[in-house]
Amino acid sequence: MNKKLKIALPLVILLVIGILTYFFFFREKKQEITYTPATVTRGDITRIVEVTGIIKPQVGAQVKVGTRATGTLIKLRYQVGDYVKKGELIALIDDRQILSDLDNAKASLKYAEDNYKLIKDTYPLKIAEQEATLKSLNAQKEYATTNLNRQLELFKRGFATQDEIDRAKKEADVAVSNYEQALTTLKRLKEEYQRQLELAQSNIDQAQARIKNLEVNLTYTRIYSPINGIVSQVATQEGETVVAGLSAPNLITLLDPNLLEIWIYVDETDIGKVKVGLPIEYKVDAYRDKVFQGTISAIYPQPEIKDNIVYYLATVKIKPEDAKFLRPEMTTHVKIFTETKKNVLLVPNPAVKFEKGEYIVFIPKGKAAEPVPVKVGIRDEKMTEIISGLKENDKILIEKKPIPQIPVSNQPQQGRR
Repeated sequence: MNKKLKIALPLVILLVIGILTYFFFFREKKQEITYTPATVTRGDITRIVEVTGIIKPQVGAQVKVGTRATGTLIKLRYQVGDYVKKGELIALIDDRQILSDLDNAKASLKYAEDNYKLIKDTYPLKIAEQEATLKSLNAQKEYATTNLNRQLELFKRGFATQDEIDRAKKEADVAVSNYEQALTTLKRLKEEYQRQLELAQSNIDQAQARIKNLEVNLTYTRIYSPINGIVSQVATQEGETVVAGLSAPNLITLLDPNLLEIWIYVDETDIGKVKVGLPIEYKVDAYRDKVFQGTISAIYPQPEIKDNIVYYLATVKIKPEDAKFLRPEMTTHVKIFTETKKNVLLVPNPAVKFEKGEYIVFIPKGKAAEPVPVKVGIRDEKMTEIISGLKENDKILIEKKPIPQIPVSNQPQQGRR
């Protein structure tokens, strides 16, 4: 019997030591709930919708500069990152062929103008000469007609012969024919003069139109900046051949750094609270300590679906003084101030609990904490509006979250190798 006791006693001692070790070192101790006192206050509160946005160029802020000319790019003055002022020459395309065609067109214009001047100078002289000839032939016709009438009268009285009558008649017919022929020639000259003038003027107009067209084509070989901006992309280099087809090939892309906006993706559950004109604050990761401000400028009616979630796009124009810090495609962390209430009852957010389908706040009752149902309104990052259930200056309790206990082992920790 003593032998069995000697064997069991060490086992009992080990069991007792194990139980005591568990209770004193490893068993999780039940911690009592403690509270921090607080007071119901009165003040202003603003409801905030927190969303994510992306910085984008505004419409017209990014311009792709191209050309309608075909030829070798002989000069490109700017590269990525360079600042360009509006109206400055960006690139130059080989214009020798256009200049040659322009010289030929100017020569053709001079020839057409000289021809017009020649017609204006010569035809009036020809017409004047023909009018003088017509006047002389008219006099001859009148004389021949008068002479024929006189011979006929003399013939009736017996003082003229038939031969004289025939000769006078022939002379009168020739004079009339000559006059009519000269009159036809004069009419033809005047009509021809008018046609030649119109043709010469048409040649001048065509030459002028060709010159104007070539001068326009010449402007296509000189590419000027349409805006103030920074070169964000270069699509070609000096020495390459640019071929203009149905669309102008892009040479260079300019970005106005002052014309930026934020694209904010608002969840469909929050879009009803967001309206044009609401103030916002936003931050970017590049400047974590800097807060930028703006105003909702537009809300797009067309939804966007991402990962089966419906969003609506709202835009905010970025102020020029803020744009110098920002870049396109930066991610923004946006707070939209959707609603503000003034002089309302407020409690800290941790004081409000949601249990069994209602909101409650704990109030002190003796040494215990008693839950009181309340009706809440809007909340911000720190405070919650109390609509009913509490009064100003009421004492409330905020539950302290227990600090988790970490078991401490008596065994020394081995250092990392």
